Amino acid sequence: MTTRSEPAADRTDPSLGAIMSERRRLINLAYRLLGSLADAEDVVQETYVRWYTLSREQQEAIVSPGAWLTRVAGRICLDLLGSARARRESYVGAWIPEPLPDRTEWLDGRPDGGGPADPADRVTLDESVNMAFLVVLESMTPAERVAFVLHDVFRYPFAEVAE
Repeated sequence: MTTRSEPAADRTDPSLGAIMSERRRLINLAYRLLGSLADAEDVVQETYVRWYTLSREQQEAIVSPGAWLTRVAGRICLDLLGSARARRESYVGAWIPEPLPDRTEWLDGRPDGGGPADPADRVTLDESVNMAFLVVLESMTPAERVAFVLHDVFRYPFAEVAE
C-alpha cells in the first residue's frame, strides 16, 4: 500500500539549501587554516551545530547566513589553533600536507587553469604552489592565518575580517 507523501518543500526548512550550499566553502576555509581535513570537517560540523541552536527569529535576523557561517567557522578555527592541544602537538619531522579529495576547488575557476599546457608541468606547478602556500600559513600566528585566508583567498575586506 502506498501513501501520498507531502512535497519535499513542506517538510524541509526553506533556507536549508542556502545553508548547506556553504559546506564546501567552509571546509576549504577550515582546511586552509588548520591543515587537516578531519579537523576541517569537525569545524564545519560545529559551525552547523551553532547555526541550528539559534532560534528561528535569530536565524531570520541574520542578513547573510553565508557570511555568518564563515565568521563562526573562522573563529572556531582560531580557537582550535590557539588551544592547548594545538600547542602540544608539534610534529618534529618535515610536515607534509594532506591531499584534498577535490583538487578543482584549488584552481582559479578558468577551464584552462591559466598554467602550462603540459599536464605534468601543471601537476608539478600545482604541488609546488600548494606546498609554498602551506609553508607560509604554517609560519603565521593563528590570528594572522585567519586574516590572510579570509582576505587573500576568500576576498573579504580587512574591515570585515577585523570585526
